[in-house]
Amino acid sequence: MLALALVAVLFMAGLAKLVDGGGSGSDGASVASATTVEATDAGADPGAASTLAPGEVTDIVDGDQETTSTTAPPQTAACSITEVLKTGSSGDQVACLEQQLAAAGYLTAPADTTFDASTDTAVRAYQTAKALEVDGIVGRQTAQAMGIWAGPLGPMPATNDDCPSTPRGAIVDRANQRGALCENGVITYEFPITTAWSQPDPGTYPVYAKDLNASSTISGSYSTMTHFVAFTRGKYQGARIAFHSMPKDSNGNYLMPLDTLGNPDYRGQSSGCIRVHPDDAAKIWDWLGQGDEVRVIS
Repeated sequence: MLALALVAVLFMAGLAKLVDGGGSGSDGASVASATTVEATDAGADPGAASTLAPGEVTDIVDGDQETTSTTAPPQTAACSITEVLKTGSSGDQVACLEQQLAAAGYLTAPADTTFDASTDTAVRAYQTAKALEVDGIVGRQTAQAMGIWAGPLGPMPATNDDCPSTPRGAIVDRANQRGALCENGVITYEFPITTAWSQPDPGTYPVYAKDLNASSTISGSYSTMTHFVAFTRGKYQGARIAFHSMPKDSNGNYLMPLDTLGNPDYRGQSSGCIRVHPDDAAKIWDWLGQGDEVRVIS
């Protein structure tokens, strides 16, 4: 009887082990040691488990949505502006701006022709209410929202006013497929880029990670890139978005010819990151440190 009881106990223990997935041939061991490999145009979360070579990171593909609409909001106001206005601007176009702000309830001071502190406060309040970038600068986007823009409908190139507030910074202009480096509010270097269609959104973002080498598995194919400088995350899956060199495939060939960088016909080849020439990637890497800001203007 004792022997039969012992056999029964051993049988039940073995059955429990199989149910738990701990038996030979189960995935228990593989689950315990598995690594979730993420890949985008780009890089992975710091500290994520990895079986990659030292110094190499990956990230998930964030995806993209092509934006084809180029129709500008109509001009609906009796007056209009044709240039960018900010603190210190003056003239009839400022008076037009202030009239619109007053009519919308954002400006209580009498309208005049000077863009002063009260105008700046009103503009920022308007931008906040309309979910625009809050910078106190009335460019095309803010003016179109007000219905007073009569300036160029095409992309407006970056200016010094677009530089972020940190001593060292960068600009991403998706509309023009151009990037720039800034020092103390002045553009010091411009370069061509290739980006996604719909991201990253306009805004100002701090650099939060740098990886010298990264890899990707976009569409099932492996590619590598260098000088990965991450400053935001994708709005679809949260993948890291960064400047990095033009990716190479597993044979060492660039995914796009380098002379296509900046060509609007290639916009959307990236899933979110900012592809740049290898030489420019090295410049960006050397220029930007963690906490430096990148301003996306379009």
